Amino acid sequence: LPISQVARQLRRCGEKGSKSMGGVSFRANRPTPGPAPIFYTEEFFQTHGAPGVPVRAEPEASETSAVQPSPAETDAELKAAQRMRILAELRADELSSAEAAAQRIGSWAAELQKRSVPCLAEQEQVERCYASPPGGDQLRCGSVVDKFVRCAKL
Repeated sequence: LPISQVARQLRRCGEKGSKSMGGVSFRANRPTPGPAPIFYTEEFFQTHGAPGVPVRAEPEASETSAVQPSPAETDAELKAAQRMRILAELRADELSSAEAAAQRIGSWAAELQKRSVPCLAEQEQVERCYASPPGGDQLRCGSVVDKFVRCAKL
C-alpha cells in the first residue's frame, strides 16, 4: 500500500476511538480483580495492636476441613472485619484523647476556681472612689488608683 493510504487508514482508526494506532486486542475483557486481602500475624497484633481490641483466633484444623465458603464471601468478610477493627481502634483513640482533654480542662478549671481575685480590696476602693469621688472631683482618686496599680504589677 502507498504511504498515503496507510496514513488515511491510521487516521480513520484514530477517529473510531482506537486507543493505539491500529492496535487490536484479542484478550477478553476481564474485570480487574479486587485488592488482595491483607492477613496479619498474631505477632503483628501483639506488637502494633491497640490494647483492649479483641484479636480473632485462627480456626482450628477441624474447622478448616469443613466446606470452605467462596473466596468472594471470605474476602468480603475479611474486609468487613478489618474495617470494623480499624473503626474500633479509631474510636478508642478518639475516646482516650477526648477523656485526656476533658481531664486537662477540668483540672485547669478547678485550679482557676481555687484562686482568689488579686487586688480585690484595692479594686473595690477604686470603684467606690469613682462612684462617689471626694469633693466631687475624680482626680482626687489618684492615690487609690496608684495603690491598685502597684498591687496589680506584683
